[in-house]
Amino acid sequence: MSIFNNKIIIFLIIILSLYIIIYVISKIECKLCKINTFYIKNDKNSDKIKLIFISDFHNKKFKNGFKDLIDSIISLNPDYIVFGGDFVDFSTIHSKKNEVKYKRSMDFIEKLAKKYEEIKDNKNYNLKRIFFGFGNHELRLKSRTDNIELIGIYNSFIKHIMDCGVKLLDDTTFKLSDGITISGLNLYEGYYKNMFERNNLHKSIDKEIINKHFHNLDKNNFNIMVFHKPDYCENFIDYGYDLVLSGHTHGGLINFPLIGPIFSPDLDLFPKYNSGLYKYKNKSVIVSSGIGEHFIKIRVNNRPEICLINIE
Repeated sequence: MSIFNNKIIIFLIIILSLYIIIYVISKIECKLCKINTFYIKNDKNSDKIKLIFISDFHNKKFKNGFKDLIDSIISLNPDYIVFGGDFVDFSTIHSKKNEVKYKRSMDFIEKLAKKYEEIKDNKNYNLKRIFFGFGNHELRLKSRTDNIELIGIYNSFIKHIMDCGVKLLDDTTFKLSDGITISGLNLYEGYYKNMFERNNLHKSIDKEIINKHFHNLDKNNFNIMVFHKPDYCENFIDYGYDLVLSGHTHGGLINFPLIGPIFSPDLDLFPKYNSGLYKYKNKSVIVSSGIGEHFIKIRVNNRPEICLINIE
């Protein structure tokens, strides 16, 4: 056997070993959800709230039927729970078969709402409302008006979570307190890349677009925007929002020490906003690494997370 062949064999062994290591680590990490706590200063007024932000659930399966996850949420005793989108899983691989996975996500939301219904008279718990913001998977499903089956799935999912008392952040704004608001903007076509299509350009989000959906933003309030894709967070802050909540990037999937997150589910290398707290013009952006996985089911040094956000 030549030296050249030996080098090829060694190279293949190294590649295989790296794959096995990444696979094993990812399998372990995907099951280890963490709580990431943030403290955000409200410099507009004296109002304080505590909210939980959960994004990119992707119809994830939990062995104990969500009990530990729900118990963790309740133990944190939030005033509000905000879901940041991509709870349904519109599979890229099976899109031609119109495969949409969503029933476990519906089950999770129903069980969480039911648990809070059971303890609503307990004055030790502060939850006032659950909100649902849309991700590209829900918006993709909603946009398929040409397909009766897919629209039926979308309507079923939305009706189910609304029946659970969840409020939709569907181009709407709600008051969380006298001086804190939360909004959700839903844009789909042209705002998300299609996998492997490198020539589809992003549309911009300018003041005119935001004005079209939201009028007369009161900048005396502390204003929160929920928009699934973090690439546009600076546009919202420039407009006047104080905090932007996003997901979508899944934490960069593989997070190497010193190098950082490698790529997003869109296959963008080294995404600028991948997970955690960012500052822009002295305002805040929080990007959740998400709970679930989609298409590229890898997590290395990047555990699933619940974001606990204290605005004070």
